[in-house]
Amino acid sequence: MEIIIAEPCGFCYGVKRAVAIAESAADNLPASTLGPLIHNPQFTAELASKGVGCKESLEEFAEGETVIFRSHGVGPEIYAAANVKNLKILDATCPNVKISQKKAQTAFEDGFLPIIVGEKNHPEVKSILAFAGKNGIIIESKRDISKVPSVSKYCVIIQTTFELAKFEEILAALQVARPGEYRVERTICLATKERQEAAARLAGQVDAFIVIGGRNSANTRHLTDLVSAICPRCYQIETAQELSPEMFKGCRKIGISAGASTPGRIIKEAVMAMENMEINKVEGNEFGEMLDASMEDYGVYPGKLVTGKIIQVDKEGVYISFGYRREGLIAWSDWAADANPDELAGAVNVGDEVEAVVVPGGSSSEDFIRLSKIRAEKEAAWKNVQELPEGEKRLATVKVLRVIKSRSRDKDPEKPKQVVGLAVAVEGVEGFMPASHVELRHIDDFTPYVGKEMEAEIIEVNPEKKRIVVSRRDLLKAEKAQKHQEWLANREARIAAAKEARAAKEAAAYEEIVEGETYEGKVVKVAEFGLFVEVLEGLVGLVHNTELSYDRNVKAGDVATEGDMVTVFVKKVDKENRRVSLSIKATQEDPWVAAAAGFHVGDVVEGTIERFLPFGALVRLNDKVEGMIHVSEIADTRVEKPEDVLKIGQIVTPMIIKIDQSHKKIGLSLTRAKQDEEKAEMKAFMAGNPEENFSNNAMAEQLEGLKE
Repeated sequence: MEIIIAEPCGFCYGVKRAVAIAESAADNLPASTLGPLIHNPQFTAELASKGVGCKESLEEFAEGETVIFRSHGVGPEIYAAANVKNLKILDATCPNVKISQKKAQTAFEDGFLPIIVGEKNHPEVKSILAFAGKNGIIIESKRDISKVPSVSKYCVIIQTTFELAKFEEILAALQVARPGEYRVERTICLATKERQEAAARLAGQVDAFIVIGGRNSANTRHLTDLVSAICPRCYQIETAQELSPEMFKGCRKIGISAGASTPGRIIKEAVMAMENMEINKVEGNEFGEMLDASMEDYGVYPGKLVTGKIIQVDKEGVYISFGYRREGLIAWSDWAADANPDELAGAVNVGDEVEAVVVPGGSSSEDFIRLSKIRAEKEAAWKNVQELPEGEKRLATVKVLRVIKSRSRDKDPEKPKQVVGLAVAVEGVEGFMPASHVELRHIDDFTPYVGKEMEAEIIEVNPEKKRIVVSRRDLLKAEKAQKHQEWLANREARIAAAKEARAAKEAAAYEEIVEGETYEGKVVKVAEFGLFVEVLEGLVGLVHNTELSYDRNVKAGDVATEGDMVTVFVKKVDKENRRVSLSIKATQEDPWVAAAAGFHVGDVVEGTIERFLPFGALVRLNDKVEGMIHVSEIADTRVEKPEDVLKIGQIVTPMIIKIDQSHKKIGLSLTRAKQDEEKAEMKAFMAGNPEENFSNNAMAEQLEGLKE
């Protein structure tokens, strides 16, 4: 009969932690657990034998006693009540349950309806519900979905030991029946998930299956239900005493798994009893007798730590007696690393007590049981290594011992082996640092690291496999990120300081600059709409395109390039908005003014009709200057439109009646020019005929006009 044990099985991390906390309380009595620490009656009895009892309510505790909160957790009101009673609290709540409690509290605070999927009467589920606010609800099956109120937001949390497949089935039905926004927290314990998956795989390969664990253990029941669906010949037991030969009649392969609350001792007892059973031959009370015999014959097994006294020392090693029917032999190679038998023989004394570990290699026919002191020392060192909660890590100083290379399958001796990592000393044991976790960059040669101490993080601890993995990656990333942040902060500081200095210079420049003055400035930027010119240090103004030149077709790039020095006129200074308007055009002579310099009011000039406007005619006086004859100044009689009297291209001799240099306009008049011409003729006539008698009234009026 072949016995196969599913891996993993037995105590999970949370239970191991709770057991360690409870056993440590035996040194600080009186102490009791509030309810069973774990769902295993045998362990509860063992704990009681050590002085740590089990009480069902806080009322049973006297003030000042130690209360141990079990792995399933308690609600916030229990913590408060224990503090009021001045009890010393040892919190053995499983970290995974703590996470579920926190998620339930957060969901309630975020406005979600917390829904815990699990066994309604299970203490873990009740403790999670206690953190879920007043509206939290428990559902155990699809039948309970009808009790869930209709809201807009739901948060679904799974009992850590619940069957995952069953949870997914309930969740799917819930989402159909109660549509809305969902936050799904699959808080099933990883160890529970792995245990269920391992048991399910094994159940399909065996003829019968034994699930070991307390009958009040939820995860043990879920294991049994899961396995029974695959292997109908499935039995749940609490101890090896419940085994019977009839369970295994006709079976060739037997599978074994255990709940998270099942001590390893109980599992080993069951395995040893099954190994020694003679199926179909054992009847009645013979089984109990055989179980006792099996415990005597197989009380020592590979990996067991034993303590004994040295009874003999020779060239083979050290012989010890440790209360077993056979003595043990510790070969010198198992006594110490790089052992020298001649030197060690003189240092080892008969009668000294020594701890050693049973190692494989011997058989029941040999005279001695093979033991290892080196393994025991390593085991002892591992006792001081703290377990690592899932998802967490901790800092440690490690020392590199050697470079670890892969086992090359290539028979070519010239081909180098690939480095897989470094062996490091960490927390008293040997750990492993993967090659990719040594530095953030690729490393070709790892030998300079040997003997070097460095800071790292422990990212995995597996006491059963004696495996501890460390990494520097996150520390190096954090260090790199910190340096980057420091660089950014320094850069920001430099930028702020430079900005502040510029602002100070600019403020001083604004106090110095004078509106209406001319300055020499440097072009710092050429834009589509103009030139930016630094007039004073720290003060930059704009010469808009309209202020570049009197020629409106000139663009910024035609006037200057970046770095050129230009003369600018300060048109306006806006200190409040920090703006300065500049002009290059203002520093130049206006071509129109120069062209119009020879014209004066009263001059009669010659020009050409260039175009008509609704209210007059434009006359070209020279290349740069135009004048306008208003329609009222064209003739003595009323003129509707200038084109009724004048023609394009016609040469006329109007009088200048107005010059507006600010607007570059010259007003002309044909009627006044004609009147002046007539006056001149009249004056000339009068000067040549002084005795002429004018009796005509019209002529008299004209003379009066000449006199004026």
